[in-house]
Amino acid sequence: MTEANNKDYRVGNDGFWARAWVTPLVLAVVGGLLAVATAGPDRLGYAYLFALFTTVTFMLGGLFLVLIEFLTGAHWGVSSRRIAEVIMSGAPVVALLALPFIAGVVLGKVGIYDEWQSAAAHGEHADHEDSDSESDSESDSDAESEEHGLLQLGASVAQAQEQGDDHAEHGDDHAEAGHARTPQETALHHEILAQKTGYLNTTGWATRAIVYLVLWSLIALAYFGWSRRQDEDKDPQHTVRMQSLAAPSLIVFAGSLTFAAFDWMMSLEAAWFSTIYGVIIFSGSAVAILAATILIGLSFYKRGLTGDAINPQHFHDLGKLLFGFVCFWTYVSFSQWMLIWYAGIPEEATWYHRRWTDGWQFVAYLLIFGHFVAPFVLLISRVQKLNLRWLQVMCFWVILMHIVDIYWFVLPQAGGFSVSPADVGALLFVGGVFFTYVFWQLGRVPLVPVGDPRLQKSLHHHQTH
Repeated sequence: MTEANNKDYRVGNDGFWARAWVTPLVLAVVGGLLAVATAGPDRLGYAYLFALFTTVTFMLGGLFLVLIEFLTGAHWGVSSRRIAEVIMSGAPVVALLALPFIAGVVLGKVGIYDEWQSAAAHGEHADHEDSDSESDSESDSDAESEEHGLLQLGASVAQAQEQGDDHAEHGDDHAEAGHARTPQETALHHEILAQKTGYLNTTGWATRAIVYLVLWSLIALAYFGWSRRQDEDKDPQHTVRMQSLAAPSLIVFAGSLTFAAFDWMMSLEAAWFSTIYGVIIFSGSAVAILAATILIGLSFYKRGLTGDAINPQHFHDLGKLLFGFVCFWTYVSFSQWMLIWYAGIPEEATWYHRRWTDGWQFVAYLLIFGHFVAPFVLLISRVQKLNLRWLQVMCFWVILMHIVDIYWFVLPQAGGFSVSPADVGALLFVGGVFFTYVFWQLGRVPLVPVGDPRLQKSLHHHQTH
């Protein structure tokens, strides 16, 4: 029997990790009470979305890391893979946490998507009226429909003009880039929303959300289940099966992540769009899971729970991937900004205008220097990545910046910059519930995939560069 099969790598009944789940559980209870006690319905909706999608990125990052390791057949990451497997196996927990949010949107209790929900509802009402008119007279229906459209457009322009005058006198929190929309801009805005109602409507949004959660849960539980069975039976066919399904699973992963980002976050600015938006969210997910894997792995390593199965060479490789994805996040984030700036189309710039006014400039600069410049300078050296204490500090910092990044994506839609207790409470609640499950699961399974046939190579992994 091999060295790998002789060891179980379990936490046991004593020590920090046997009771580690208690801490996030307490934070979840405190956070939930704080969020409910300090937020109104609208702010709570934004806060919960921020907390939910931050947690989703960790789970999806774990799913990506597991799938890509099987796709490439890499041996070096086998010993640290169980951490990512456990995090991705929390997909059903994420689904349960998402259900109140989805129900709130469908029932109209969460009003953060009111703009496109109202546009879709108005479009359905108009279609219903046209259908009734068509049963009387097709020609009359066409005339009435055209007249209705002209009247609606005229009313929108008139309303925009009236609002523009009012904004000029009193100001408006919803005015883009610090000024009121012109009638032409308002008409274009309504036209864009009307064209999106076939996709952005409450029924379609909720249906797709359920589909995403089901797909993530099925893939995550399948891979986690096969890996756990392999711990017991040591059958290499489990690895063969997971490798063969890695490519199609990654296609499903990429598509579902992208459209979930469109539906849940990009649609907050309903008339705005970016084709690279999902890639930016993916890059942040990769950064988050790599930092979390290093932090949890370092805790195991320092407590001797995994022996040398996860050693400084593995942390160095994980650190290199972390550094690479920090640079990738920077590249795609800058690309989105640069292309919008270069085109100079006003309706494309609205998303950045909102994040460059009312105090959000500070957060933008913080992300530039905190999410890129600092990690780039402080993790570029091999010596820095092999210094485990330094690597640990940088992983904490990168996770903090990732949280700030998601906050910057969501909360500007709620108004000027202010960190509400509800935002912190929602993050503690959702993240606390999720990591209660993760830490509990880590306390009951082998911390290393002991049945993987490539584990021996991973145990003896060594670098010369």
